[in-house]
Amino acid sequence: MNWPTTIPLTVKQYESLVERGDFDAFTGQIELIRGRIVHMNPQGPQHSDPIDFLSEWSFEHTKRQFTIRIEKPLLIPNANSCPEPDIAWVTRRRYADRHPLPDEVQLLIEVSYSSIDFDRTEKLSLYAEAGIQEYWQVDVTNGSVIVHREPAEASYRSVSTFASGARVSPICLSDAALEVNSLFPQ
Repeated sequence: MNWPTTIPLTVKQYESLVERGDFDAFTGQIELIRGRIVHMNPQGPQHSDPIDFLSEWSFEHTKRQFTIRIEKPLLIPNANSCPEPDIAWVTRRRYADRHPLPDEVQLLIEVSYSSIDFDRTEKLSLYAEAGIQEYWQVDVTNGSVIVHREPAEASYRSVSTFASGARVSPICLSDAALEVNSLFPQ
């Protein structure tokens, strides 16, 4: 979708709009990405089912070592951004005073269906620039998990694709293996 030209917002301005309830009438997800408001498509079952599965997998395997955030904001002040990744494993603490910062993110997961190009370009470069150590992009259409590690400027040095029959584990918790087949029911 082509958005009209807008005036860039700061994170503080965006948070004020959220607090006032200015987005209450919107369906779908609203995110601040590089100073602009991005409206994401509402989720269909192809998108929401993997998120549900990954949520349960995350809670089961982390055993409260991390705070698991599902579709909750992450604060990236240097990039004027407040994305809402599908799943984030963050440093265990309460976040009543602010959203987690990039250095508190241990694992970040985006489930990509209708948002595949945006997640592969805009979000990937945003997360790499922020120094997020591990970003998984779940490619629903191709039934794979693309694992990005070692952020370097606007990209990642290490990129691996895990498809049917493979297992993948996050760096922060190597014994938490995800069977790619279990993520995509037949």
